[in-house]
Amino acid sequence: MLACTGYCSTRPPKNAMPEPIHLNILVLEDRPVDAELILHELKRSGYISTSRRVDTEDDYLAALDPSLDIILADYSLPQFTAMEALLLLQQRGLDIPFIVVTGVMTDESAVETMKRGAADYLLKDRLGRLGQAVQRALQEKRLRDEKRRSEEALRLSEDKFSKAFRISPDAISITRLADGSYVEINDGFTHLTGFSPEEVVGKQPGKFNLWATVDDSRRFLANMNTSGEVTNMEGYFRKKDGTHWIGLISARTIEVNNELCAINIIRDITERKRAELDLKRAHEDLAGAYKATVEAYEATIEGWSRVLDLRDKETEGHTQRVTEATVNLARLLNIPEEEIIHVRRGALLHDIGKMAIPDNILQKPGPLNDEEWIEMRRHPVFAYEMLHPIVYLRRALDIPYCHHERWDGSGYPRGLKGEEIPLPARIFSIVDVWDALLSNRPYRKGLTEEYVLEYIKRQSGTAFDPRLVEAFLDINLRGLFRDTQTSQMSRRITNKSTE
Repeated sequence: MLACTGYCSTRPPKNAMPEPIHLNILVLEDRPVDAELILHELKRSGYISTSRRVDTEDDYLAALDPSLDIILADYSLPQFTAMEALLLLQQRGLDIPFIVVTGVMTDESAVETMKRGAADYLLKDRLGRLGQAVQRALQEKRLRDEKRRSEEALRLSEDKFSKAFRISPDAISITRLADGSYVEINDGFTHLTGFSPEEVVGKQPGKFNLWATVDDSRRFLANMNTSGEVTNMEGYFRKKDGTHWIGLISARTIEVNNELCAINIIRDITERKRAELDLKRAHEDLAGAYKATVEAYEATIEGWSRVLDLRDKETEGHTQRVTEATVNLARLLNIPEEEIIHVRRGALLHDIGKMAIPDNILQKPGPLNDEEWIEMRRHPVFAYEMLHPIVYLRRALDIPYCHHERWDGSGYPRGLKGEEIPLPARIFSIVDVWDALLSNRPYRKGLTEEYVLEYIKRQSGTAFDPRLVEAFLDINLRGLFRDTQTSQMSRRITNKSTE
């Protein structure tokens, strides 16, 4: 058998245990053969080892390294002993399992070895125990490591808590649950309440009451008794000088020196509450001003629409009727209410562009010639140019700009086709034609409702969106337009014609 001098590696045989454990081992042994036997026994126990054998103090010190998993040491070497090696290990501050493997050892030496901090000891003629001893030593090492990590985490946590406790601007106190007396307070408590530690620590709340109202105090105690904690409860508190302040209190039970206590944190939100109140008042004022502004806008828009009706005598009342019907139809089609306001404005202003059409064209009693039609068909563009600079009306432009577009793309001013045409404009175009054909004009009487509905049906897919035509006809059939001004006008015309 080859002697294990310096570093060597033992490899597991083909029939080794699954997932063998790798160990970095330092062997303190002056007999190479004994070192080989020790490593062979570890291999039989399922360990793959990278090892180094040393037999002098200098070599031992040079080999000590935190990466070592275990040290196996003969009790007595010619120039060195296991006890000396264990002491040097401890002086280095290294926690590496140390097992004594020796040929001869008295009971007294064995006891002393364990007292000095060795993980275990065994005799060389009992190497069958080595695997178990190593496993136990490694497990104890893992437990020590976990304990150290837990203790370090706890220490860091306590340090952080202590620092946060001291420097926090919030009023923090620890009270004993048994009698309610104060155990400790921070500087923030003194700053916010005016009470010094000498006035508070060791005293019960009855000596000085922080709560400004009995109801808040009872509500806090009820929550603590029920669930053992309170989170962000708003309350009114009293300072030493009698002035009141508003705070958010959070509390939960903790254990301090084996005694059940409560940690209480109160954050001053007085200024925040004042700011919220000021903001609420400002919001109410702004809402009132906004409402007045919107009402003024709406009145202006309706005024514009009436001016148009007065200018174009042939269509007087048309704008108000189509606006009402368009809004009703949009709601029945589940258009969101926040969009309805823009639909209404667009319907009211659908012919605003005609303000730019000369009177001799707009009010011409006879048919328009080709040049006059070209000018008339510019009114959607005029509408865009008039309304687009007005920011709050831009979302209402769909109807004034696009209500003369046709589903098949033959409309004007841009020749939009299908769903390129905005939905509000597609809805409005049906209502616009419906009202126009039912209305009396100087050159003809209003047409019957049956004829108008049939006409709209025939224009489905040509002038109008087929799905909207189907919805419009269904809604009309169900009588949902009977109360609109257009339907009422149509019935009046029909009644007069039959008289």
